[in-house]
Amino acid sequence: MNRYRTMSLFREFYLSEMEPLWSLQDEDPQGTLPSLKNLYMEIGDPTEYEFAMQAFGSYKHWLKIKAAKAIYKYIEDWPIELEVKLRSDGIRAIATEAQQAKNPFNAAKFLAKGEWKESASKRGRPSKEEVERERKIAAKVDAEIGEDAQRLGLTLLAGDKE
Repeated sequence: MNRYRTMSLFREFYLSEMEPLWSLQDEDPQGTLPSLKNLYMEIGDPTEYEFAMQAFGSYKHWLKIKAAKAIYKYIEDWPIELEVKLRSDGIRAIATEAQQAKNPFNAAKFLAKGEWKESASKRGRPSKEEVERERKIAAKVDAEIGEDAQRLGLTLLAGDKE
């Protein structure tokens, strides 16, 4: 029909008109379709551009999918989970570098503190939404790497006020 497929791409909205290509869950309940969430996390691109190009061949197509209200409830936490994953990876890299006594520390620190985001450089008081989002991320990071961070004395993220 000369338009982007959105809901029909996913098993969760399968209506038997067109075969779905993806599942929005961590694993497809029937085990036959790849998980779009797993691809999103594997690519690990906070801009979502590389993910959109690999999954759909178009960033505009991804924007149309994200705009569908029924799909949004499945994907709304993906960027937060990806940020937690990136910060966790950064902290693990810091721990590895600390153990090896080398000093390519700044790149890992950059990821761990979330400085790659534009909003990290904004001036003024953060909005309630930003504070709540950061609190959720910090809680997930603490849960993800809690023992490693405590062992190495890296408990700064949850209480960081910078």
